[in-house]
Amino acid sequence: MYSKPENKKLIAFLFAFSLLVRLLTLAIFPTPALDSSAISHLRAAYLLMDGKGFSDPSFQVFNPPGYPVFIAICLSLFGGDQVSVIIVQAVMDSLTIVMVYFVMKGIFDIETALLSAGILSLYPFSVYLTMSIASEPLFTFFLSGFVLSSVYAVRSTKPWYYCVSGILLGLTTLTRGTTQFVPLMFPVMLILLGKRGRESFFCCTALCLTFVLVILPWTVRNYVVLDEFIPVATGGGIVVLMGSSENFLTIDGKPEMYQTHIPPAGSKQSQNDKFYARAGLKRHMVHLQTDPLGFVGFMAKKLARLWYATESGRNHNLILLSQLPIYVFAVIGVIFARMKGKTSAWIPLCMVAYFVALHWLSLPLFRYMIPIMPYVIGLAAFAIVTVKNEWLRLGSRVDVSNKQASN
Repeated sequence: MYSKPENKKLIAFLFAFSLLVRLLTLAIFPTPALDSSAISHLRAAYLLMDGKGFSDPSFQVFNPPGYPVFIAICLSLFGGDQVSVIIVQAVMDSLTIVMVYFVMKGIFDIETALLSAGILSLYPFSVYLTMSIASEPLFTFFLSGFVLSSVYAVRSTKPWYYCVSGILLGLTTLTRGTTQFVPLMFPVMLILLGKRGRESFFCCTALCLTFVLVILPWTVRNYVVLDEFIPVATGGGIVVLMGSSENFLTIDGKPEMYQTHIPPAGSKQSQNDKFYARAGLKRHMVHLQTDPLGFVGFMAKKLARLWYATESGRNHNLILLSQLPIYVFAVIGVIFARMKGKTSAWIPLCMVAYFVALHWLSLPLFRYMIPIMPYVIGLAAFAIVTVKNEWLRLGSRVDVSNKQASN
């Protein structure tokens, strides 16, 4: 990857520029206020720092342990100030941009890679989350590593490439449980890439086995300490319930939700998770049976909300208007990728489709889409580069025709 000196300088510049943007943002603007999720992560990190470790039953399992471990390491190494966590996140987010550069270079071309990295370096929503106590920067870092390793893996028949992908996917899932079902999607992606037969089966098996080995210690811990089978986390059921009613999609609807859906007293955390999931699915079923057209409209609205909605219900128009050019060019980029035979584009496309399906069926928030926005931006960049090159090619043909006509 780094054989040419100019590539080293370019990569160093991308990293330094992205890091500078984030550090300047940290210096100029105040860090966002802590939300309930951030407080939960910090509380878990402090448990680890106090020496209680994972053996303490109070260690939260609503989210996976990866981000609290990351916070605890940062605070232990660089001091007790949360700014140290944000600075390390800024470094990791800059490394993410370098990985996105290689992903887009491997799938498309160097122009697309540069434009993607440049836009992502200044992408305000990514910068905002990097300045927050939020799991998205670490999650996006591991997810980008998984996507990059997958790009290399599908070009090789060696299983160890897929083992690396499985390890990175496991680390991604231990940061946020969102990706725990990606191994089920991976065979479909291989088929779309034209990978079939025994070798592909073994490669996919290698990925799944290494993925399971990475998350297995946490699953065993939950069973030993809590006497519950919790593979990753218990937050899935509540987001299914949140996404089952238009009233529950924003913060204002949460009090009503918790008042009307109360788990049985004495239930374990895994049982509560199943209770919330069943309640959400039941609401969907009742809605479908009593008002089929309304249900279709509700699901269509949820699908649209993925691309602009906040849990607070504010700034929807601002987000949508600022993102609309990216979305339009991304759709054009998908068309161009298909026309030009960019088969490897199925890798980021499958990840985008996975996140869309998962959060559409659960809770549709724009924040949940931030980890796959590098690939939406990459597709948009490919469309821009393609249009530019076609325009220049057309202009060159016109110039040649004019010269021939004048002669």
